[in-house]
Amino acid sequence: MTRSLRGVGPISRRVFLGASLLAFGVSGSAWAGDTITLTAGSPGGGYFKAAAAFAEYIKADVPGVATTVIPGGGWTNVERLDPTAKLADVAVLENALASMAYTGTGPTGKKYDFRMLAAIREPGAAQAVIVESAGIKTFEEIVEKKAGLRIGMFERHQLATAQALALLEAYGITEDSVGDWGGKMVFTSLGEGVRMMMDGQLDMWFTGGSYFPHSKYIELGSRKPFRLLPISKEVAESVSKKFGQDMMEVPAGVYADNNGENEAYWSPATILTFGVRTDMDEELVYKMTKALADHKEAFWEVHRMHSFYQPEVAWKNVGIVPLHPGAERYYKEMGYMP
Repeated sequence: MTRSLRGVGPISRRVFLGASLLAFGVSGSAWAGDTITLTAGSPGGGYFKAAAAFAEYIKADVPGVATTVIPGGGWTNVERLDPTAKLADVAVLENALASMAYTGTGPTGKKYDFRMLAAIREPGAAQAVIVESAGIKTFEEIVEKKAGLRIGMFERHQLATAQALALLEAYGITEDSVGDWGGKMVFTSLGEGVRMMMDGQLDMWFTGGSYFPHSKYIELGSRKPFRLLPISKEVAESVSKKFGQDMMEVPAGVYADNNGENEAYWSPATILTFGVRTDMDEELVYKMTKALADHKEAFWEVHRMHSFYQPEVAWKNVGIVPLHPGAERYYKEMGYMP
């Protein structure tokens, strides 16, 4: 279907309901003294900020519970939620990565057991940002000219990188072919990649999923003109199916005011979510889900893309992974979910 849309140790302390204490009438929070660990992305990045904000809401609204946020990303976050690992209780996950992990269609071939809490961020799109000086306007032209481009993208473990590589491959462009043509692929952070483009060390930055207009590409435009290479509907559809995603249409002129050009094109739609351990206590996850909803205005202020988060529909956009019973109970009690 399509949509037109805009070295960590076992830090986590197991969170459970102290049923035996309640049976004897012991007062106080059943979770007092426990720590909920949230695994996110790079420190200072958008994923980390989202997790840090959620951590604050949990501490504020669930008495006696402490929180900690650790850097992570990609499959690392999925691995940490695994019941046999229990290295984290909450993880920031892209919808496509979550679907692949749950069904066992990811690079490890393993099925992971976890649940979802909420979809939290507006869909991101694939963006192939190339400087005008490269003289390339389409992916097909890269192949025709056997252009030896220096292409940057996120670290290899990131979902956005897997998506970008899949999109390139759909056009017949691989890491080997780029090397044969005299170019190379560089796997690094977004900030470093854009810096390298501004310094003439990269010709292109390609992410399989990022919000737009992105501040880093606006920064690039302040130094040199660029464009977004268009992705065909057929290619976007094939890659979307591979990653279990819907499609979205990127409008023309996203960076028209920032020295950038693009025509309208199609892309897989990457939606950010919070996943949780399957064995977390139902009442605790209920309270966590409620805490996020009760602080929604503050959450919107953390990042402009967070305005996508609406408790009324947050349960709809989590992909194929089931909701945690605690989250489901909250949505149903509020009348959001049938």
